[in-house]
Amino acid sequence: MPEHKGPALIDPEGGRHDLTQRQFEVIVAMASRLGLDIMPSSDSTDDALISTGQAAEILGVSRRTVTRMLDRGELPGIRLGPNHHRSVRLVDVLAFQDHGGVRA
Repeated sequence: MPEHKGPALIDPEGGRHDLTQRQFEVIVAMASRLGLDIMPSSDSTDDALISTGQAAEILGVSRRTVTRMLDRGELPGIRLGPNHHRSVRLVDVLAFQDHGGVRA
């Protein structure tokens, strides 16, 4: 049996449908807005990075609010690339939201 890595949807018959990272992020964001609790399975990566804009969409706040949260240390983040753009781990954003950090 081949080993699968990365995000995927599993249909009711057990079929696996691989997703790109962006597709996964969009699905998680949509589910969050609908109030659905989605927890990645144990074989998914905990290192999925998203932009501050994507984090803002998930949390229902502005991108500037997310950068202020990063500045205050309320949400862990990192800087990437030559322009040092900020990124956050998707699991950190979802955990922050689950603990009532912002409105759903």
